[in-house]
Amino acid sequence: MNSIKACGLCLLVIFALSGCVTAPTPPESGVKKAEQAVLEASFSEAVQAMEEGDLAEARARLEQLARDYPEKSGPMANLGIIAFREGNTDTATQWFESALAVNPEHVQALNHLGVIARNAGEFDEAQRYYRAALAVDPDYAPAILNLAFLLDIYLGKPAAAVELYERYQSAASEPHPRLDDWIFDAKNRI
Repeated sequence: MNSIKACGLCLLVIFALSGCVTAPTPPESGVKKAEQAVLEASFSEAVQAMEEGDLAEARARLEQLARDYPEKSGPMANLGIIAFREGNTDTATQWFESALAVNPEHVQALNHLGVIARNAGEFDEAQRYYRAALAVDPDYAPAILNLAFLLDIYLGKPAAAVELYERYQSAASEPHPRLDDWIFDAKNRI
C-alpha cells in the first residue's frame, strides 16, 4: 500500500471518529416548545460532554434522552458514535439501526454503518450505506469522502473515486489539503 493510500485510511478513520455528532431531530407536533427547549438543552450538554471526551457522562445523558424521547433519532445516533469510538461495533450498530428505525434518513447513522461495514470487509454493504446517506444529503462530505476511499482503495475504481474526491473538495467547508495529491495519484492509475 503506498503512502497516499495509507494517509487515506487514516483520514477515513478520522472522519468516522470526528465531527459527526448529530443534532436532535426537529420538534414534532406532539412536542411542546418548553419540552423542546429542555430536550435541546439536555442534548447540548450531552454533546458538550462528548466533545470534552467525557463519554461516560455523555452516554448517561444520551441514554436518558433516548428513554424519554424514543421518537428522536439524535440521542440514539450519538450513543452509536460513542460505542464506535470505544471500539464496540456491535453496540454501535444496534444504536445506529435504532436511529434509522426512527429516522431512516439519518445521514450520520447511515455513514457510520457504512464505515462499520467497510471495516468488516463488507464493501457492497458499505457502498449501499454511503449511497443511501448521499441520497438523503448529496453534499454530506463524510459520506462523499468515505465512498471515494471505498471505491479507490478497496474496490479499485479510481475513476469513480476522482469524481467523488472532486465533489468532496467542492462540498467541504474547508478543502482537504492533501486531497489534490490523492486526486493526482488516482488519475495516474486510471
